[in-house]
Amino acid sequence: MNRLYIMLKRTLMQPLYIGMLATLIVMSVIYVNIPEKNKTLYVPAAVCCYDTSMEAQEFAKSIYSSNSIYHFYEVDSEEQVRKDVLSGKANVGFVIPEGFFAASVHFNDAKQIIEYTTNSSRLPNVGHELFFSKLFKMISFRIVLEELDNNLLPILSNTTKEGYSPAERLEEIKAELAEIYFTSKDESGVYESQFTDSDSYDSMTVKNKSELPIRKFAALFIFVVALLGTSAYLTDKEKNIYLLAGRGERFQLRIAHILASILPISFAAYISLLIIKEMHPGTLLLRMLLYMLYVSLFSVVIGAVLRKSSYFYRVLPVILVLTLVFSGVFFDIGKYNDLMKNLSMIFPPYFF
Repeated sequence: MNRLYIMLKRTLMQPLYIGMLATLIVMSVIYVNIPEKNKTLYVPAAVCCYDTSMEAQEFAKSIYSSNSIYHFYEVDSEEQVRKDVLSGKANVGFVIPEGFFAASVHFNDAKQIIEYTTNSSRLPNVGHELFFSKLFKMISFRIVLEELDNNLLPILSNTTKEGYSPAERLEEIKAELAEIYFTSKDESGVYESQFTDSDSYDSMTVKNKSELPIRKFAALFIFVVALLGTSAYLTDKEKNIYLLAGRGERFQLRIAHILASILPISFAAYISLLIIKEMHPGTLLLRMLLYMLYVSLFSVVIGAVLRKSSYFYRVLPVILVLTLVFSGVFFDIGKYNDLMKNLSMIFPPYFF
């Protein structure tokens, strides 16, 4: 215990150690004060429709209530579509010209839809596919109705029973077709969202913050100081400070060096993670204790293999570089394949 107390004083006097402690606390305070931002779970798309026909109104109902990853919303002018797309408010934009649906029935007179995208547009082809699939569905239905009026009505006039109007029968056929066209289930599951048409727009957004890898930095700092505690023990042993100590006492002294190194930084890490509400306090405490135990055992093994401080200091930079690469502090390399994952599991910070 006396040696643990001495090592704690020596540890807390090191500028590097104080810097790591301060870094954790400052990062947690910065994170708490970062303002939350609303991030939409949908990809927004602006639509301006100059067409005022019945078909245009039906199309608007269909596209604005679409249950897909794209959220289509209405704007008043083509200029507003351009502004929304250029500013990033809308991912893509569509402009439907006046008289579009009526002209689409006669292919020679068909008018063009104007589509706006930028280089930063996400999944523009998906938005294009969703928009035009519903558009073509409406147009094709209009073409079918025109063909029925032109070709089926004369046939019904000759075949319909007396007392039953051909026009009435034609309207029944149109209603049946409308049922098939517009009330059948949409099976485009790839682009469906988890929300229903009754959800408000607020439910389409989540609050998030800019991520700071505080937990990973805490794990890295604890691991580094545990290794430094082992190096301090090896240095003291070579100075014959523990010459009269037995094997059991030397093991206890080795543990005392590691504990003196990891206790203050672990306490600071716990406080920091509590500040940012990383997880439940009880869960965090248990996880912290298990991680401290694992790091201590790892350091003991490394110190037992590299018995001299000169060997240890040569290998230490290699261990630290590999830890930065494989432990997931900056990016999770273990997600790419099983080999990388197995290599990452060698380094303690990967588990925290």
